[in-house]
Amino acid sequence: MRIGIDMRMAGTGEGIGRYIEELVRHLAAIDRKNEYVLIFQDKSVAANFQFSIFNFQKIIVKSKYYSFAEQTRLIWELRRLKLDVMHFPSFNAPIFYPGKFVVTIHDMIHHFFPGKKKARLIHRAAYRAVMGSAIVRSRKIIAVSENTKKDIMKNYRVSPGKIEVIYEGVGEKFSGAQDLDRGKFAITKPYILFVGVWRQYKNLPHLAAAFDILRQRYGHDLQLALAGKIDPFYPEIEREVMSAKQAADIRALGYVSDTELVALYRHASLFVLPSLIEGFGLIGAEAQSAGVPVAASDIPVLREVLGAGALYFDPRNVEDMAAKMNVILSDEKLRHRLTTAGKLNAGRFDWRKCAEATLEIYGKV
Repeated sequence: MRIGIDMRMAGTGEGIGRYIEELVRHLAAIDRKNEYVLIFQDKSVAANFQFSIFNFQKIIVKSKYYSFAEQTRLIWELRRLKLDVMHFPSFNAPIFYPGKFVVTIHDMIHHFFPGKKKARLIHRAAYRAVMGSAIVRSRKIIAVSENTKKDIMKNYRVSPGKIEVIYEGVGEKFSGAQDLDRGKFAITKPYILFVGVWRQYKNLPHLAAAFDILRQRYGHDLQLALAGKIDPFYPEIEREVMSAKQAADIRALGYVSDTELVALYRHASLFVLPSLIEGFGLIGAEAQSAGVPVAASDIPVLREVLGAGALYFDPRNVEDMAAKMNVILSDEKLRHRLTTAGKLNAGRFDWRKCAEATLEIYGKV
């Protein structure tokens, strides 16, 4: 087969970027038979992917998401490449692309939390048109969780047989040891860790309010470390977080490298995932692999992915969030149980298995 893979989200540091980078690296490790053409947006990102094997090639196509070039130049390039199957790791498949393709749907977050980037009617219409087109015209849909599959079927008329659930993986690096540069991040106390973007559905203001309760009512002398980009489209989230009474002990770390992320996981007293919605919740599984006790929102997808390796709270109830964090921090037996169960659970998620299952999908298409 001659397989094309859209790499335009590689190097972003976000979830879909990690997904496609790990998928390609593991495809390169297991497949010497098929040809792969990797389509990048940026030369500097493409340079990070070096393959010593004959069957992987890279091309650069300047075509940003939701751009005119995505619907014209990218289609022209893909047709010129004469691919047997194309894989779009996000729903952004060009509407008029005539070839066979597979699409990965990670979540339906924009359906429920369109956010400011899609606040205008025209932006929401464009999103729904592109998403609907990808779901209807794709030969196969990869969903990253059973919950995402259910959401797709709730919102679109699509046969269950068209959707294959393939879990993401947890890299081996997350179970390894790594020193933490506390000085760089101004971390001077034990800390609770959050990892993710600063957007509405991540529920950060509620986490900051629960942190206030944890410090004032329960007496824990901790810091709250927030790793991830502060989104300039949502300045009110930063304002709300930093207006917490205990803001002096909140650390906004910004973007962190993978090496720093491993260290932050390993040295945290507690990892908290307070999201109102997720597609998979990979960061929770990574934290489990690193041996950190996890507190997470009681939503179906996190129950599916994190299993018995987390203590769950109502994400809209600040009191409950604080109480569950306090229980984990105070009960050593519970911490040990969550850590043990979490490591066992994280072992379910393997990038090689993900690559093998995805290669099977290419063959079916």
